[in-house]
Amino acid sequence: MTSFLQKAKFYLIALILLTVLNPHKAISATVTENDDNTEIKGIINRLLPGKSSYFILKTIPAKTSRDSFYVQSRGDKILIEATNPLAMAKGLNYYLKTYCHISVSWYADEAIVVPAKLPAIDQPTGEACRFDKRFFLNYCTFGYTTLWWQWRDWERLIDWMALNGINMPLAITGQEYIWQRVWKKFGMTEEQSRAFFTGPSHLPWQRMGNLDRWLGPLPQTFIDGQFALQKQILQRERSLGMKPILPAFAGHVPKDLIAKFPNMKVTDLGSYDTDPENDAYFLDPMDPLFVKIQKAYLSEQEKLLGTDHYYGADPFNEMNPPSWEPAYLASVSKTIYNGMKAIDPNAVWVQMGWTFYYDRKHWTNPRLEAMIKAVPPNKMLLLDYFCEQTEVWRLTDGFFNAPYIWCYLGNFGGNTQLAAPLLKMSKLLPAAEKDPNHRQMDGIGTTLEGFGVNQFMFEWLFDYAWNANAANVNDWMKQYADSRGGHHDEVLQSAWLKLMSVVYNSQVSGIGLGNMIQSEPMLKGHGDYSSLSNYEYSALSNILPSFFMADSTTKSSPQYQRDLVLVEKQVLVNLASSFRDSIGKAYYAKDTRNFEKFTKLFTSLCDDVDLVASTQSDLLLGSWVAKARAFGTTPLEKDFYEKDARVLITTWGGEANVNTDYAAKDWSGLIKTYYKARWELFFDYLRKTINAGTPPDMKEFGTQRAKLEWQWVGKNETEQSFSSQPQGDILKICLDLYKKWALYL
Repeated sequence: MTSFLQKAKFYLIALILLTVLNPHKAISATVTENDDNTEIKGIINRLLPGKSSYFILKTIPAKTSRDSFYVQSRGDKILIEATNPLAMAKGLNYYLKTYCHISVSWYADEAIVVPAKLPAIDQPTGEACRFDKRFFLNYCTFGYTTLWWQWRDWERLIDWMALNGINMPLAITGQEYIWQRVWKKFGMTEEQSRAFFTGPSHLPWQRMGNLDRWLGPLPQTFIDGQFALQKQILQRERSLGMKPILPAFAGHVPKDLIAKFPNMKVTDLGSYDTDPENDAYFLDPMDPLFVKIQKAYLSEQEKLLGTDHYYGADPFNEMNPPSWEPAYLASVSKTIYNGMKAIDPNAVWVQMGWTFYYDRKHWTNPRLEAMIKAVPPNKMLLLDYFCEQTEVWRLTDGFFNAPYIWCYLGNFGGNTQLAAPLLKMSKLLPAAEKDPNHRQMDGIGTTLEGFGVNQFMFEWLFDYAWNANAANVNDWMKQYADSRGGHHDEVLQSAWLKLMSVVYNSQVSGIGLGNMIQSEPMLKGHGDYSSLSNYEYSALSNILPSFFMADSTTKSSPQYQRDLVLVEKQVLVNLASSFRDSIGKAYYAKDTRNFEKFTKLFTSLCDDVDLVASTQSDLLLGSWVAKARAFGTTPLEKDFYEKDARVLITTWGGEANVNTDYAAKDWSGLIKTYYKARWELFFDYLRKTINAGTPPDMKEFGTQRAKLEWQWVGKNETEQSFSSQPQGDILKICLDLYKKWALYL
């Protein structure tokens, strides 16, 4: 009888709690016995080996569409009750963060410290999600981050997505396998399609219709292997209740098709400055061939991979359509959707809204409205791509009442700078949610180009979907700090709150956010893709000592040690700006003594930033290269993949390409052999001109620099090798380097 009363009391509390969390839509708190929940048990076994028997997992039948979970202690076990697997995973994450002080990374290599005894929950609690859709990823992420990932890496990422309640991941891996089969139906050989595909590193941009052939042809083993990986990814995501967004045809066709269909209507769209031979071609949706290709692709994809009825198609990403007439744009939109609907009557077209922000000058409201309204109501779902900068929904009357997802971008090119607008986001997002004119704001998400170093920001976003109190960022950050230190540490909490006021305030991570070490060498200003952070650098330097004052338990945490590295790395790269300015002053004053002093300090600083980065597996050029080379089976293949890996993060395109440094990163090995080498070349050039009395010829030096960069790209393991494993005593390295540079900070 006592057990029955306790159980009844708990369900009454749970029902009241849910009603408070979501007063308009209460969910039944009846427990279904004998649940399987195999996938959640799998997550527990991977993250907390040997602890799965300490969890009781139960499913609550939902009477509404809202996901929710409850957690409580039951004897020496933890009971998690939820409406579905994703809600259950979110409940697990809530328990890990709140009670175990465990922070789970999206990186498989980041260790998780599991307590010997799982902490009890003092009182039952739970959360209900307020957003039906939670979107994640970006086409570019499949280049800047997941390019060389195998199943082990993807498995951790999918676990992380589940823990954060994400239910709509972009899923574009391995589509070349399907395209190869489609192009064969239209008369192309496998060799022709492989030559049409770019090398692995640039597939995201080929998939968006921006270029062809560059660094190709694509090896068949890569095509086959990525398709097999995609099947694993989709199986796991679907087993957790996610609805992956698969690709559809948006008009990008191989040039070789023109020979087969000489009357087809195509437009040359260029190739991001990688030579005309790599130009991409766009098939006019009014051409009868367009619908035939759309149907062929979607039929083949559904046969091989199934469907969740969401399809990504972006016909004009960073490109001009053949006509800007609203009637034409409407006919394009109608044709694309009708092709989807012909194969899948339940199709929903998901379109990223980057172009509508990026080229707002051309995408006027009448043009965008025509394109949106040509699709039946609720059958086009738009991603408002860069809301921390511009909320396009506000400029378009809520996308003319089409459903949309409010997205935080946060990162371009996977840049590794400490910067995130947490304070700004904590105001923007609640304001959008509460705005009576937000129309069909159907969810939230993130469109990050690369994972970078500000992981907490993306976790905050998805926490907010379940807990509106996350907008109280001070409280949220304190709890996050505890999860990084592994226990309650007020010193560490204080340090994180200070970071929030300096680097996590309202500054938006724009395109090319970088630092002086990554910049094209110059005496004044900085390179196009090395925009410096907008805060007082000394303020961050003053926060660093707070991290050293954490207690011994905190200092033993791998998460704390990683954060210490990231803060110190940022402090050091910021110092490079001061040294560069001193070099410029000495040069123009013909002060050779100070010129030599500060150039020496600058190159020494490069070495030390390289050393700090060498302690983290995701900041190792050697890891990036090793994973790329692992795709090859012969020395020639391995060298092919290594060059591909080197190009993307440096020149991006060929020698002197306009996108050089777009994906700049503070990686060990890259700093010492690439960025430092460029600056040393510059300093040597300046030495020859310091007494000339005229400014250096930057055009002449630019030619020399571009040549050095392209030579670096062409090197391989036999000429230049890098460590693929983190090394060194993190605490000692950080403390020693802080002492070394403290005088200049």
